[in-house]
Amino acid sequence: MELASYRRCIGQQLEELELLSSIYCGAGELQLLDAGVVADFNEFMASDAVVLRSHLEYIIKLSISGRVCVDVRIELPHLYPQLELARITVHTTLLGKLKEQRLKADIDAHLAEQRDAEEAYIFQLLTWLQEHIETLMLRPESELENQQLEEEQPKAGNLERLWIYSHHIKSSAKRQEIVRQARQLDLSGFSRPGKPGIICVEGQPEQVQQYWRDIKSLRWQKITLVKTEQHQRKRFFDKFSEQLFNASDDGNDEGVMNMGQFIKFLEAHGTGYMKSELFGLV
Repeated sequence: MELASYRRCIGQQLEELELLSSIYCGAGELQLLDAGVVADFNEFMASDAVVLRSHLEYIIKLSISGRVCVDVRIELPHLYPQLELARITVHTTLLGKLKEQRLKADIDAHLAEQRDAEEAYIFQLLTWLQEHIETLMLRPESELENQQLEEEQPKAGNLERLWIYSHHIKSSAKRQEIVRQARQLDLSGFSRPGKPGIICVEGQPEQVQQYWRDIKSLRWQKITLVKTEQHQRKRFFDKFSEQLFNASDDGNDEGVMNMGQFIKFLEAHGTGYMKSELFGLV
């Protein structure tokens, strides 16, 4: 099943690249950073190979207002577009620092909307990006400064934390998606793969609830929302990471949980109270 997902996504990437090559066909408009990746992908699709060593990366030169070119670097993870988001970087001298920051934030937000996409979307994104940069160039700096100040206002006591319990988390694609979505939504916390599977996420309520909707929509044998902590004043975790807490050192990341390690981890992050919620331990 996992191999089929990789083949489906790689096939979509190759088809999309062929389409983009026919659209951005002028000299230097589309530049593959490693042309050998296409041959590797074709070999992967035509054989029983199960290893993909390289990602597809290319730069497209966008024409802004019909004259100035902007370099858009596109990096595609292997499971784009169905389970992973494209990574987009724009290089331009057209925008000042404040507008560059706004553009990056707007690109991240636009990509987040593609989280449920099943079809490739780079051409649509490039069309949006071309129009968005032209609009951004015309916006006054003062308007952007006011918008930034509003967004940076602290929201004390407005954080939320979720604790999620699953029968197991074993699929490597699912494990990657759990981490990717948390980081994409600027959430902190942790996930513990294996049996049982445990996820904790914290952050702004809208992003936390979006994460829960997205995660529970994946295929699970059993997944439960154990506890929701609302109106939290601070985060207990600095970032989102995968933690193993294995009872053995044999390298098996789906092994039996070392309960002592796990409880120490919870207590070190001020969440020791969850041992009773998760396992009925006093």
